[in-house]
Amino acid sequence: MNTQDLMKSIIQRVATGPDLSKDIAFEEARDGMQAILRGEIDDVRSAIFLIALRMKRESMEENEGILAALLAQSDKQQINVRDLVDLGDPYSGYNRSIPISSFLPPLLAELGLPTVIHGLDSVSPKFGLTHRHINQALGLNVDCSTEQAKNRLENASIGWSYVDQASYCSGLHDLVPLRERLIKRTVINTVETLIGPLRGKTTHSILGKENIWK
Repeated sequence: MNTQDLMKSIIQRVATGPDLSKDIAFEEARDGMQAILRGEIDDVRSAIFLIALRMKRESMEENEGILAALLAQSDKQQINVRDLVDLGDPYSGYNRSIPISSFLPPLLAELGLPTVIHGLDSVSPKFGLTHRHINQALGLNVDCSTEQAKNRLENASIGWSYVDQASYCSGLHDLVPLRERLIKRTVINTVETLIGPLRGKTTHSILGKENIWK
């Protein structure tokens, strides 16, 4: 089945109202999302796909399929460090407070814990203050490639880096304008912080208020 027919089939099942909408399989969620990331699906169908999943509530298989698609389209780097701290606050930022975790990477690096923090400039639904904004205000480089971030993390005299979504998953970052027009949060908001473009031998991921140890 080509990607257009696949997306048509998915939409026919997930966008049929509160009582008749059906879940789709992991493989369908993955392949549909990958087609969107590759630019093979137009904005109208992409929007229906994301909103319909949200309206019926995503299943675990669908969440995992969407994440698998994002991982497949991301530039990922293995870091030669024993322990890596991965900070992934919600990418839509904060409106009521300063995200103090922006200041944690250099502190943790000074304590001997290499730390990466990731995000993007601005996205729906909050359009709040983000890690990119704070690092820009401090005059730091916010456009490191994943390779450059890897080098910073492996350099014991630095030991930390910010890496932007535009650098490690450009297809996902290209969806920011569409996400703004959708207004409400989608499954992307749920899983994008899990991509973890940089991984150590052991990675300690701190995502919002929850710690996930890997």
